[in-house]
Amino acid sequence: MRGWMMVAAVLLPVVAAAQEARVAIQTETSSLDPHFALVGANQAVMRHLFDPLVASDRNLRPVPGLAEFSNPEPDLWEFRLRPDARFHDGTPVTAEDVRASIERMPRVPNSPAPYIRLAGSIVALEVVDARTIRIRSRGVDPSVPLNAMTAWIIPARIAATATTADFNAGRAVVGSGPWRFVEWQPGSALRLARNDGYWGAAPAFARATLRPVANDAARLAALLAGDADLVDAVPPGEVARLRARPEVTVSSASSNRMIYIGLDQANDPSPFVTARDGRPLAANPLKDARVRHALSLGINRAAIVDRVMSGAARASGQLAIEGQLGFDPDLAAPAYDPAEARRLLAAAGYGEGFRITLHSPNNRYVEDDKTAQAVAQFWARIGLDARVEVMPSNVFFTRAGRREFSTFLIGFGHSTGDAWLGMAQVLHSFDATRGLGGLNRGRYASPAFDGLMEQARGAADPAARDQLIRQAQRVAMGQDMAVLPLHVPDNIWAHRASLTYAAMVEESTLAHHLHPRR
Repeated sequence: MRGWMMVAAVLLPVVAAAQEARVAIQTETSSLDPHFALVGANQAVMRHLFDPLVASDRNLRPVPGLAEFSNPEPDLWEFRLRPDARFHDGTPVTAEDVRASIERMPRVPNSPAPYIRLAGSIVALEVVDARTIRIRSRGVDPSVPLNAMTAWIIPARIAATATTADFNAGRAVVGSGPWRFVEWQPGSALRLARNDGYWGAAPAFARATLRPVANDAARLAALLAGDADLVDAVPPGEVARLRARPEVTVSSASSNRMIYIGLDQANDPSPFVTARDGRPLAANPLKDARVRHALSLGINRAAIVDRVMSGAARASGQLAIEGQLGFDPDLAAPAYDPAEARRLLAAAGYGEGFRITLHSPNNRYVEDDKTAQAVAQFWARIGLDARVEVMPSNVFFTRAGRREFSTFLIGFGHSTGDAWLGMAQVLHSFDATRGLGGLNRGRYASPAFDGLMEQARGAADPAARDQLIRQAQRVAMGQDMAVLPLHVPDNIWAHRASLTYAAMVEESTLAHHLHPRR
C-alpha cells in the first residue's frame, strides 16, 4: 500500500482556505523568463503570468486573444491588439511591446530549448500604429499564427535590458496574464495574486500558490491532508482509489503530449553506446536505420500502456496525435517483434548486441522513470546490455539541450491542432536561422522529410497540407524511425470535491481553471 494511503482517514476541508488556490505540481519551471525555454513545465507557469500574442481554443486551434489576426496578403500577417489589454503595471500593451518581445525570444542566452521558430518565419516586422503590427513571412506560411500561440509578450522596456536572472529574481516579471507575480522561492513555491484588471475572465481565487512536489505519493498525501486543493500528474494506478473517496474528484482528458525516445544520430562514437564490455565502438549504431527499427520493434508498447500506465494512455507510432491535421491513421504503433529486432541487429553487424544507457527525467511525465525501466528491460530481451539513468527534469533538460545523451525518454506537447509545428521542431534538420529543428536533439536529418515539410509549410489548403504532413511522417516514422514514439498519456488531475477543474487536452495545470463548485 502506498504511503499516501496512510492519511486516508484525514477528511478534506470543505471551504477553500482564505480564497487561495493551492496547487501541487509535479514539475517546477526552470525559470520565470517567458523566453528562456520552450518546454511544457515552463509554458504552464507562463500561462499564469503572461499572454501569448494568439490564444487557442479547446482543440488547440488559434483564436483571437491578446490580438486579433488576419492574413491580408499570402505572406503578410496583421495582428491588432485588444484595446483593453494592460500589463500588470497598468501600462497598455502596444505593438512596440510585441515587436520587442518577438525580437528578444530567440536571443536569450543558454536556452535549453530556444524560441527560434517564430523568428525563423519572419523576414520583416512593421509597427503600423500603437495597436497594430504586421509580420512578413517567408512566403505563404500558415505556421505564423501557430507559432504566435507561444509568443509571450512583455513590455518593450523590460525586453530591452532584462536578463533571465532579472526574471528569476521577480523584478522583471511584468506580464498581462490573469495572475500577478508575488514571490518565487525555487524548490518551494510560486505565489501569485489575481489580476483584477485582466481583459479576460478573472480567476475565481484571490491568490494562488504553485508548489512543486515531485513525489507522486507526497502530492496525493497533500491533497488528502487538506494541504493542496489540486494536484496534477495523478498516477493512473491510483485513480480507482481516489474515485472511491467522496471528498475527492478526479478530472481527466486525453492528452496533447507524445512520449517518445530520442536517438543520437550525429555523434561518432555516441557517448552512451559501447561494446558489451565497455570498449568504445568506432561507429554509432544509432545512425543505422536497421538498428533504430530493431530498438522500436523490441519495445512492447501495449504492455507499457497496460502495466505501467494502467491503461491511461494510447500506444502510438507517430508524432502527431489523433484529431490533429497531419495525423495518419495508417501509421499504427509498431507491433512487438523481438525476433525481427534481433534479426535486424544481426544484419547491421550487432548480433552480439551492445551496451546502451537510456536517460530519463523522473519528475516530468506520468510514470516516466518506470517507463524508461520497462523499455530497458525489453531491450535486454533482444540482446542489449540496456541500462537506465534518471534525474530531475531541470538537470535532464539542460543535458538533453546540450545533446549529451545517446537515447533519452522525452515528451513533446503539441500546442496547436496542426502537427506541422511539432514535427518542424522535433524532426526537421536543425536550422536556427529559419527557426527549424529547435527540439531535434538527436539531429535526425532527411532531405526527403525536409522537402515535404517545406511543401506543407506553404500549403494554405488544409487538405493538401494534411496529406503532405502525412507523407512526411511516413518518411520519418515508417521509413527512417527518426524517433521511437511510445504512447500518448491521459492528463489526470485530482482535486477537492467542492471544486471543479476544467480538464483539457492541453496538459498545463492552471490555477485559473479551478473554481468553487456551484
